[in-house]
Amino acid sequence: MHLCPANTDMPLPPLVSIVIPARNEQDSLGKVLDELLETIGTLNNYQFEVIVVDNNSTDNTAVIGLAKRARVLKEVRPGKGFALAKGFEAATGDIIVMLDADYSHSAKELPCFLEKMEQGFGLVIGSRQLGQSDEYTPTRKFGNLFLTSAFRLLFGYHLTDALNGFKAFRSDVVKKHTCTSKDFEIEIELIYYALIEKMGVGEVKSHERERFGGRMKSIALIHGPKFLAAIIKYGIRYRLS
Repeated sequence: MHLCPANTDMPLPPLVSIVIPARNEQDSLGKVLDELLETIGTLNNYQFEVIVVDNNSTDNTAVIGLAKRARVLKEVRPGKGFALAKGFEAATGDIIVMLDADYSHSAKELPCFLEKMEQGFGLVIGSRQLGQSDEYTPTRKFGNLFLTSAFRLLFGYHLTDALNGFKAFRSDVVKKHTCTSKDFEIEIELIYYALIEKMGVGEVKSHERERFGGRMKSIALIHGPKFLAAIIKYGIRYRLS
């Protein structure tokens, strides 16, 4: 899917690539794409392309993506990081937006991300601390606070929510660097690349909804330690850079 304004007499506006990693999200992907199409239809100052990366789904995720006119790619290696890297490689936009396929991220917030990018930031994160989360259990909330505090300590950069997967960033963040993270640790890897490129990293308020159908892929006791390892690894690299 590639949407742009109809008036061809004007210079083409910036292209925004929306990358949606998806594994067995047939229950929610259609809702995500419907909300996204409704939102981008109101943003006349941008062009958009929508890329769904099917990460070895065994349901109708890919079929739904195609039916909604998204460009659907296949990534056979399991892991959100691999799926996102596949989408980043295919993206042709000036700006890339990451959006989850489980309907927890609201595409209606997209204008806030783009407005923040227009202020000169190279990467913008949707903060659930500035907004709220309907998915926070006490364990998940504590884990996010702890890991974001560890990020601030090791990177020396103040963020309220380093872990959220709702992000927008300049495409050269991933065109100059190759993402190697297998899974959710890519959230930290992307911030690291933006910071070493001397880009500003900012936040906007974001409301994380409860996922719609399917099964949560992030498990605190499994992915929490992986997040911490990534924070330590990239934090040390950043300090030494």
